[in-house]
Amino acid sequence: MILRASDAMGRKVVILDVGGRPDYWENVLPERVEKIILLNYTEEELSRESKLALFESRVGDARDLTDFSDKSVDFVHSNSVIEHVGGWGDMSRMAGELLRVGLHGWVQTPAWECPIEPHYKLPALHWFGAPARAKMLKLGKRFRSLPLAERRGLAERINLLSREEFESLFPGTSLFVERIAMLPKSYTAFW
Repeated sequence: MILRASDAMGRKVVILDVGGRPDYWENVLPERVEKIILLNYTEEELSRESKLALFESRVGDARDLTDFSDKSVDFVHSNSVIEHVGGWGDMSRMAGELLRVGLHGWVQTPAWECPIEPHYKLPALHWFGAPARAKMLKLGKRFRSLPLAERRGLAERINLLSREEFESLFPGTSLFVERIAMLPKSYTAFW
């Protein structure tokens, strides 16, 4: 997708990676990329080092990209971030901003329909309300000893999207469905 954008434009491209880290891009072809802007909500994610000199790190909010004008970025990329920004209104604002600033884009999220919740690796966890999810987190070794308030916070941090919801957030884009054993594992919108 990035190579096609670079070829179509006849120049190096600028990429905005929302929620990205430099190590994710280590195998990119740097001769096709002018710059990769890594946008994260906290400074912590931006502290990783890279061998490539392509990166510009920024702290920001994917729901408000007012620092970027319409269609000012050649390629917007976001991998498993939209399910972490909050409720429906927050996800809708993020999707709208990504579509607004990106000439091209690739946005991926885990599928709600998949029976294994991918962040906590527990079956069916995401199909229940927050109180039940907080209680169910005790089934995972890493979360067993956490106090209820922390488990509830973890349960509320992730809102997986169904196919219908994801498609409604990214109208007019193409959809790729990654599958595992015939079940949807993730959705990717690209334009």
